[in-house]
Amino acid sequence: MRPVQARFVTACQQLLALGVVLAVLTPAAGVLSLDIVGARPVPSGSPALAGSLASATVPTKPVKSTVTEVPLTTQTGDARSLGGSTLMRGSIAATHLTSRPQPVSGYGAVGVTWAHGTEIGEDAISVQVRTRTGDEWSDWSEIQYHDDHGPDPDSAEAATARPGTDPLVIGDVDDVQVKAAMTGDGETAARLPADLKLAVVEPGTAKESESETPAENTGDSSSYDDEFEERGEGAISLRAAKTTPAMPTIYSRAQWGADESIRNPKNLRYGTVSAGFVHHTVNANDYTEAQVPGILRSIYAYHVKSRGWSDIGYNFLVDRFGRIWEGRYGGIDKNVVGAHTLGYNDYSFAMSAIGNFDLVQPPDVMLRAYGQLFAWKLALNGVNPASTAQQVGKSTFQAINGHRDAGKTACPGKYLYAQLPTIRAYAAAAAPAVPTPAPPPPPLEIADPAPQSNLVGGGYPDLVVRRASDNQALIVPTGGLTSFSKGATISSKGWSNRPEVLVSPDLTGDGVADLVSTSEKGVLRIRPGKGGGKFKATSKVITTTKGHTLLTAVGDLNKDGRNDLVARYKGRLVALLGTKKGGFSRVLLGKGMGSYTQFIGVGDQNGDGSADLYARDTKGRVYLYAGNGAGKFGGRSAVPGSWAAYNRLAAADFNGDGRSDLVGRTKKGKVYVHLARGDGSYSLPIGPAANVRSLRSLTAAGNLVGDAAPDLLGVKGNSLVVVANKGTYELGAPIDTGVAMPTAELIINAGDWDKDGSGDVITRTGDGNLWLYRGNGAGQLASPNQIGSGFGGIAGLTAVGDVTGDGYPDLLGTPSGGSLSVFAGTGTGISNGRAVAGRTVARNGLPSDLSTFDWVIPVSDIKAKGSGDYVVRQSSTGYLYLYSGTKSGVAPPRFLAEGMGAYNLAG
Repeated sequence: MRPVQARFVTACQQLLALGVVLAVLTPAAGVLSLDIVGARPVPSGSPALAGSLASATVPTKPVKSTVTEVPLTTQTGDARSLGGSTLMRGSIAATHLTSRPQPVSGYGAVGVTWAHGTEIGEDAISVQVRTRTGDEWSDWSEIQYHDDHGPDPDSAEAATARPGTDPLVIGDVDDVQVKAAMTGDGETAARLPADLKLAVVEPGTAKESESETPAENTGDSSSYDDEFEERGEGAISLRAAKTTPAMPTIYSRAQWGADESIRNPKNLRYGTVSAGFVHHTVNANDYTEAQVPGILRSIYAYHVKSRGWSDIGYNFLVDRFGRIWEGRYGGIDKNVVGAHTLGYNDYSFAMSAIGNFDLVQPPDVMLRAYGQLFAWKLALNGVNPASTAQQVGKSTFQAINGHRDAGKTACPGKYLYAQLPTIRAYAAAAAPAVPTPAPPPPPLEIADPAPQSNLVGGGYPDLVVRRASDNQALIVPTGGLTSFSKGATISSKGWSNRPEVLVSPDLTGDGVADLVSTSEKGVLRIRPGKGGGKFKATSKVITTTKGHTLLTAVGDLNKDGRNDLVARYKGRLVALLGTKKGGFSRVLLGKGMGSYTQFIGVGDQNGDGSADLYARDTKGRVYLYAGNGAGKFGGRSAVPGSWAAYNRLAAADFNGDGRSDLVGRTKKGKVYVHLARGDGSYSLPIGPAANVRSLRSLTAAGNLVGDAAPDLLGVKGNSLVVVANKGTYELGAPIDTGVAMPTAELIINAGDWDKDGSGDVITRTGDGNLWLYRGNGAGQLASPNQIGSGFGGIAGLTAVGDVTGDGYPDLLGTPSGGSLSVFAGTGTGISNGRAVAGRTVARNGLPSDLSTFDWVIPVSDIKAKGSGDYVVRQSSTGYLYLYSGTKSGVAPPRFLAEGMGAYNLAG
């Protein structure tokens, strides 16, 4: 007999005995009905909740769920090719579609997901669903999508996750249909995401079910003597002190029929708990008690099989009957890291209420269940449920919060969110009356002492520099670092046998860049471009190029207004000059080209107005063949630099200065950009920017997908793939602030000092005074105001953001002969220093020896995603490098720019 069955039988025997006693003592009573499933009162102090169901109809064995995924768009986002199979004809466009009705079996659920790595704002897409029962269709209703539901971005679990909507339980229906639309009108609406899929979840039906009490029903937490005990795989099983409130009764994963074979045990992790979050599942509210296990299996299957998560996202769930269910695997008394509140999963737990509480009020038994579960779980971690200031990661929350407190979401619904004070009250009543511990000291032991250093409104950190020639203050913006999107297939047939594929400036006379390819025999084909990274069908086939290799586009060689190509034929250099009729005139230009492995069209590199050519030999050396403007080239000259590490080079203007830069791919697939200096040489490598290891015929394609940044193009397998440039960059052009700083000896990019929404700058002059320059958010600074004095002896004075918790940025430094101190900003001034004994500021990510750098500047995350970074200048060269802030160890330096020797002060 299963343990739960034994407990169930014992409970029945006790209730029957009680019935006999009551029947004897109360002769006037009628028939006594002992309904162990219905709601009933419970004795004071019992772990069960008054008014909640005391048992559940659960499967006796694991139940397998089925997820049917219906494609709505292709891997490139095109829906039209699916119109006859999964989409309704007449409903398909680049920005919207409607699926064909899909059958539903069992108490089903649906959701919609799209390609991993695709970022879509919550207001940018609308997904609606309707269902058919018999001959009647329901009205269309929205499926919730929140981009902050899921595993944290830097976790292993996120590596396989797909973005998508929340699962919507639709119940026992015959068919389901969805429609998806991107918001915006006309040209403002984005295209539908690639690999859009409708998931129809059938939770499975238990072969055998029985009524059971909760498997986890230990109500006497005081039997735990030790504070904690170590467990395998990094888990710590927390043990409650004798003052911990009773653990509520909790139904186990086995009791809702969890199929443990589908979860990924490798990504099971344990963190800490400083707070709890309240969620809701956004589904119908009229489910029966017996349908709850199936609802849980539907959510579980959708999270794992469609969203790609390791397990169900929530740590616990609670139904409308007040019953608590174990969610994510790993132990209810352990701090299992879930996938519920983006950015805070490592430091919190969550319970989700089954239902849509934007529509109805949550029942009191559900609120009491929240109170009891949160009181117990928080107490295990030493957290007072009444606390209003809990450090959760880098943010401060109350001990009990709604999901919307941590993200831009309506979760957990307006009616449940309004009941958070009630939940906190229930939790406080369940918790023991112990003194609230004193607040911890300010969190000064930080690995990333960087303020928000954005001064020009671009979202990325900026540098403030002083020009040596005239002491003028300039702002040098950063732009998120050169990077590329994941490759997108634009054609999936017929490319495996094309040894050369490239994009050329317009060859067909329509002003749009065209695609040129050759067959294995050298037959040349031209596909006219049609914008947006797309190309039309082949418009011209040229057979006179048989045997030609190393094809490249060089622009207008002979200055006749038509673009030309260059290739090699039997060791000779050949020009294919464009003709009036759209063909090519073949001209032999020279011999001795047999040692080269690649030709690269680079535009005008020597500044004489004529298109030039680069040739790369078997040892990786690169040579310039200067064009003469008449369709020919002069003698060769070596291009300075080391190019042997690359197996492919391409040219495009990456920084918009009118000169072609070189992009190189290493043998390991890393991509670096070398910026042209204008004298025939190139900068140090910038990157790595992307991994395009598997792309053959990699070429820089110029502007293919609609913005000014050059994209990459190549062949992968049998497909033509475009790798879009994200438009991000290392450093932008300097912006004149309108002020000079001749007396400054220290510049501090202080963040929004006065809280007016724009970043500000502080300088220290030689007399020890501090001056505040208020920014306008566009790069200009106002005349300075003095905000402090006596700071001349403060070593290492730097901005650290708000470490005192009052909302204003602060400074950190060490007085002469003293210890590290915080100087709190007040908006208009600065407070006296307060020593922080025994504390240090860690600079994780930097090397221990900084003697070769004359600038070491903390900045906010240069990618605008996470913790702070460091910008350093090498004193001997004036080169600027980036060291990314890390949790431990030293980050590899990344080259940012050269020519920074023109400045003598920075912050």
